[in-house]
Amino acid sequence: MAGDQHGRYYAQELAVDQSANIREQIQSALDEGDRHEWHLVGVSDVMAEHVILFWDTERPSFGISHRQ
Repeated sequence: MAGDQHGRYYAQELAVDQSANIREQIQSALDEGDRHEWHLVGVSDVMAEHVILFWDTERPSFGISHRQ
């Protein structure tokens, strides 16, 4: 994961190595996002050698408000 500053949402570009197992490369990126407790909200595969994973980096509130 890049250490770049970002807001709530983070677009991760995954450069896919076509000579290696593509599924394993994507799974590794998903596992890393899970370790950060990020939630995947979208995927783009515009180019064959690049996949963009769109992450929500805030913990879900499930509609719970802490306002009083």
